[in-house]
Amino acid sequence: MKKLALIVILLIFGTSTAFAQSGDAKASSGSVYSKIGIGYPIPTSNSAAQSMGLLGVSFNDTFVGTIANPAHWGNTVYGLGVGEIGVDSYSASDGTGSVTNSNFSVGQFQLQLPIIRGELGVSGSFAPVTEAKFRTFEQKTIAIGDNIQGETIDFNLENRGSGGLNRAELGLGWRINSNISVGYATSLYFLSMDDSYVARFPQSPYRDVNFTIETSGHSFGHRVGTFIRLPNILQEDDQLGIGATIDFPVELNSERKQTGFINNGAVNLSKDLQNATGPIKLPMKVSGGVSYSPSNKLMVGLEGLYEGWSGYGNDFKPSEEQMFVDRYKMGLGVQYFPYVTGSTNFLSNFKYRAGASYDTGHLDIDGQRINTLKFAFGIGIRSPRSNSSIDLSFEYGIRGTQTSNLAQENIWGVRLTLNLAEVMFFRPKLQ
Repeated sequence: MKKLALIVILLIFGTSTAFAQSGDAKASSGSVYSKIGIGYPIPTSNSAAQSMGLLGVSFNDTFVGTIANPAHWGNTVYGLGVGEIGVDSYSASDGTGSVTNSNFSVGQFQLQLPIIRGELGVSGSFAPVTEAKFRTFEQKTIAIGDNIQGETIDFNLENRGSGGLNRAELGLGWRINSNISVGYATSLYFLSMDDSYVARFPQSPYRDVNFTIETSGHSFGHRVGTFIRLPNILQEDDQLGIGATIDFPVELNSERKQTGFINNGAVNLSKDLQNATGPIKLPMKVSGGVSYSPSNKLMVGLEGLYEGWSGYGNDFKPSEEQMFVDRYKMGLGVQYFPYVTGSTNFLSNFKYRAGASYDTGHLDIDGQRINTLKFAFGIGIRSPRSNSSIDLSFEYGIRGTQTSNLAQENIWGVRLTLNLAEVMFFRPKLQ
């Protein structure tokens, strides 16, 4: 009974928020701030847009699939496929030290097909929405027993988290005329997170204690988008693009299962740790922007988003709700395609993109906004035999602050995206 009480006390300690990353010299982990809520939000833009610090709602590439704006699917001419992977390095530091973590991730996958070429298109995709991948480490002291002297025990508490929110989506885009396109998508959101705690007692007879908190949930979501194309605005053959999307709020039907066991004891404490069901409320998201192309080789874009995270709710972690605030993000980027001039120069064979973004973040901890400033650069490698391509994007960002004993992260990221064009409805040339 005494040991059971100790386990419950440790669980209470473990569910408090900690911001010191695990002290391993090189660990497989992501942002420490992904510990809060259901993970840290992940951009849904493709690598081309991320290379410019943009969302991708206000411009479209005929040979590159996108899930940023459902309206773009109405302009689909070829069958398109997209697959993405990435590696991020997080160097986090606070007032006491620093640690470096790396994280390999699999990004979005999409298949985009024309139903009526250039007028009606369909998209099916799978994409992560948030990611929780962290390790934290704390040194604690607790009092045990009921004697007057008040015996204490020192222990180390390690918390590992993994999983996040994902989205499987199917949608339709319609180009009403040469200037206006609209789109709609319905999605199945599903949440899967594992939050494990290990308490170690290096100088006591107590065995290590382990806890696992599993959170799962699902719900349907909806979003709409529009894209307006205005040619010949300032000169012949230029184009102004205006795009906007709305992701409607989602309420996940969620379940939490908590289990704890003593090392080698297999004592199931799920009943004592109160399994539960309840809603997790996700906010509305509004994205918009403009792009201007003076010619088909140059484009400049300005885009932003708003997410109402102040309305976030989580019945399993009500104490965290006060940390959530409305999020704003702005990005400015440019892309340059020199190959369209017909140049035979080697460097003219690639697509070039660059940009920057500022994100106020959705967290406010002890009066400190966890914002992110990022710079991005990308290069597109075209296939010599088809319209397919490979996009490489590179990012550097700064997130958070060391104020109030928080962590500041320097983030380096590399993304590789395979863009397949003409994957279906390909007509071979007549011999």
